[in-house]
Amino acid sequence: MAQTQEFTRYTGYDSPDIFRSFLIQQFVLAQKNGLFFRDKLPMPSTGEITAAAAYTAAGFENPAAIKSGLDAWLSTVHISCDSAALSEIMLRAINECGANKKNTYFVMLCWLMKYLAARPKNVLFVGGAGLKELYLLYMLNAAGASVSLVSYGQDSDFPKFSYGDKITVKSGRNTAPLQVDFSKIDLSKEAQLAEMRAAGEQVKDRVKRLSTTAAGIFEDFVKDRKTRVIGNGGVFTEDGEIPVYSAALIGYDEEAVYTNMLVKFKESFAGLKKQLIFIEKPLENPNADEVRALGSVPRTSTDDMIDALALLIKLNGDPVRTALAQSSLRELLRQLNTGNQTVVLNYGNKLITWLYRCTQARKYAVQYEDIPVILYYGDISQSELYFLNFMSKCGFDTIYITPNKQMLDLTVSKNPDGRMQIFQLPLSKESGSYPDKPIKMKMATVAYSAERDLDTTLYNGDTGIYRSFQFPNSQSVTLKTTFEEIGILWKEEARFRTGFSTSGNVVCVPNIFAKVSGVNDGDVGKYWEEVRSRLTPDTILFIKKAGENHPAPPDLSVYRSYYRNGEIDTEKLKSSQLNKYSYMPDRLQDMLLFKLQETVSSGFLKLEGDDLMCSVIHYGLSMGKEFLQLVQRFDFTRQIPKLIYIDAVEDTFTLEECIRCVLCSLIGFDVLIYTPTGYKNIETFVKNDAFEEHVMNEFLYNLEVPKLKIPSEEKNSGFFGKLFKKG
Repeated sequence: MAQTQEFTRYTGYDSPDIFRSFLIQQFVLAQKNGLFFRDKLPMPSTGEITAAAAYTAAGFENPAAIKSGLDAWLSTVHISCDSAALSEIMLRAINECGANKKNTYFVMLCWLMKYLAARPKNVLFVGGAGLKELYLLYMLNAAGASVSLVSYGQDSDFPKFSYGDKITVKSGRNTAPLQVDFSKIDLSKEAQLAEMRAAGEQVKDRVKRLSTTAAGIFEDFVKDRKTRVIGNGGVFTEDGEIPVYSAALIGYDEEAVYTNMLVKFKESFAGLKKQLIFIEKPLENPNADEVRALGSVPRTSTDDMIDALALLIKLNGDPVRTALAQSSLRELLRQLNTGNQTVVLNYGNKLITWLYRCTQARKYAVQYEDIPVILYYGDISQSELYFLNFMSKCGFDTIYITPNKQMLDLTVSKNPDGRMQIFQLPLSKESGSYPDKPIKMKMATVAYSAERDLDTTLYNGDTGIYRSFQFPNSQSVTLKTTFEEIGILWKEEARFRTGFSTSGNVVCVPNIFAKVSGVNDGDVGKYWEEVRSRLTPDTILFIKKAGENHPAPPDLSVYRSYYRNGEIDTEKLKSSQLNKYSYMPDRLQDMLLFKLQETVSSGFLKLEGDDLMCSVIHYGLSMGKEFLQLVQRFDFTRQIPKLIYIDAVEDTFTLEECIRCVLCSLIGFDVLIYTPTGYKNIETFVKNDAFEEHVMNEFLYNLEVPKLKIPSEEKNSGFFGKLFKKG
């Protein structure tokens, strides 16, 4: 016999708050349209037995005899259910609930007539049910009721119950009965909660967070709802999906471009149907009047308090966002609940108050022609980040903008569910105020504009065609290769390597960072032939010599005022006398300083604290002219510059050499270290996960390094070069 509704037995629970809330929900359902039982059921009264006598079975030997009486009663009260199934259960009870079968029959028949007449849809039984009660609950379940038996394991007769294997059993770490005073439950309040949960289910998955890019962020935010739905393959309806963007832009690049971009973005809302909610000053905590206007909430349990807080939300004229806000608040507060009820309450008060302030729901009906945009600019707190997360789930676009990269760690760590896409630009400065006027820039000629339009068509990243020096910034990704693959990839341009990609103004450069230990089969001639084949016109070659004299350790303390909490103050360092690259173009200085920070943050170096910061800054600013010229020529999409070390001696690498290797790798160089001895060198200060090591089958010592020459740029190459060359 298949049950149409659930019959669940609860012998324990994990969270008292959650289980108490569940019990209250089940009690409300039982009071509204069902039955509630507490411990043992009362025996039938004389009047109930007399009423049941009219439907007494002719005998108790088979289900058919019992069914005839049940059918007569069911017909009288006009209840439609499976009488054959009920008769089978009742016969089983008669045979298993004691020697006095007649007594058991009348108890079961009287109970069934009394309780099934209420046509229950939900039944809640709290306590240790006896065997007769178990059979009654099973009959009510067979008649179509959903049954919850909360026994806490105190129903000692359950092992004797023939249908025990048909019942779902749920347990937990706690088995102590929860003390719930059901007589004091506010049914009207619980009805509101039930209505709120139902509304939340109706709008579940209504809000869909779309992905944007660093380059397209402002263009995407001004798109209207219909364009977004259709653009993502959906069918637009007024009451359908709400596609939103949630993003953060942290840091800045070229100041004039950045400033004008922000000004243009804010001004673009003047001609749109979108409402812009602009926040620049920190959101103040709720004042006494605002807290009083919210009203008091019960604190019997944290879950009850969260539900009561959600019930306070009402956005007049917008039932969909009301339901979204209620369900989103409940979800977020439960995520933020670490056991301190007061903290959860304060978050709840803030989120609701700020919601009302932004929507002005206390003053006016909330009516939007399109998806509103919340723009938060400047330094931000964790509560405000949670507020942006909350508003995004309520169906608002949310964008956080600051040029201050000190806000990055907080933004990343306080981003529930990773909902906010976070983009960072290379430079950092104090947030200041949101720009209100554009900065004068160079005016483009007609020809220049036409060229840029052509750039947009040809060099958009989808065609695989790139303008020379199109990208100002690189992000390297070290390839895991076999030794043989190094030779295949070595002279390939970056754009043809696996892992190459572009996004906004950043290009991902797949590079090689490897150490070759030993000599394959001990073939020295082939070994040096291979090394020569690795030398390109864009190669820096270092040959390690034994007993090299190294200068005394520099005074690194001069750099201590140029960083804080692991972050280099790039603007201060750039304008200081310590900046040996000041003669280089600004874009190269900015890129190199950004890479110094990346070297610090990568975790590749076996240094910490001041040693790490000062050493990276000092040696990073001490690279030679050959290196700087090579970086200046480095077009991230094309030929990749090389850094090659040959270490055939016993001396290990200095800290300067190790930092040089890591920095070059992070810029995008291919870095290769030939170590025929297999001795330790780069491992002195660089962690093994920063590079690949390829170990050959023989190690050779006291090798003399032959004369190696960096080839010059090949000229007159290609078909026409060969055709017209002299001689």
